[in-house]
Amino acid sequence: MILYVQMSCDDDSDDDNQYELKKKFICLHSEHMSVICEGATKIVGKYCSSWIMKNEPRKSILTGFGWLQETIGTPGETFTMFRMKTRVFFELHDLLVKDYGLGYSPFVSSYESLAMFLWTLGGCESNRRTQNRFKRSTDTIHLKFHEVLLCVVKMSADYIKPKDPNFMAVHPRIRNDKRAYPHLKDCIGAIDGTHIRASIPEAAQVRYIGRTGAITQNVMAICDFDIHFMYASIGQPGYMHDTIVLYTSMHMDKATFPHPPKGKHFCLLQLMSYVQQLTCTILSIL
Repeated sequence: MILYVQMSCDDDSDDDNQYELKKKFICLHSEHMSVICEGATKIVGKYCSSWIMKNEPRKSILTGFGWLQETIGTPGETFTMFRMKTRVFFELHDLLVKDYGLGYSPFVSSYESLAMFLWTLGGCESNRRTQNRFKRSTDTIHLKFHEVLLCVVKMSADYIKPKDPNFMAVHPRIRNDKRAYPHLKDCIGAIDGTHIRASIPEAAQVRYIGRTGAITQNVMAICDFDIHFMYASIGQPGYMHDTIVLYTSMHMDKATFPHPPKGKHFCLLQLMSYVQQLTCTILSIL
């Protein structure tokens, strides 16, 4: 009898343990399902708000293309809005369409796409302000801007490069200038840099804060004596010294950096400014 009671007690305890385990399992399963359902609800809600329940189309008396036509038809306005003359605007458009694949859509012409791109760059405009100017949606502005940007990047590979990769001849401006020849007969161009303000995510801003305290990117460019750009390095952090920018460009862009042949060199404009300052200081002391 005692043995039977003890076995009954053991069976009851096992049943209780199994019950507790099942209860915990069911609770955990319910929690997981509630988390999954909550996440699915958020995803569906975001999808609906983005793609189904869209805002009403922008309606305005003057559309983006209408504003572009008015701007082009007003003398001087094309240069003010797009930083180029009307003739240059049309030539650039035709070049991008013909050689670099700039296209159009049923609702946005290639002219308006280029105008969005130039207006944004010329005035450092935001997506919101561009929406208001051209009466287009956020996605349309973003898409068309990057379409033109890709075409311009393709074009840059054909234009931002040395006219003569071997730099065989002395430039006429050097050869015909008694002050420069023969001292600069082996100089093939000039290097200089500048800081341009940049919009950087807050987590990565520290590397882009320069000595002035502003958030900038370091831009270095090389041009020849015709003011023809041979190379441009864009996007390096603003805290970097000019020497590091030059060294990084030479190693990161080995294929496109115009390495001077043996015996040739570039003129460093910053170094020249230091020499001029030093010369003026010495002369003032003397």
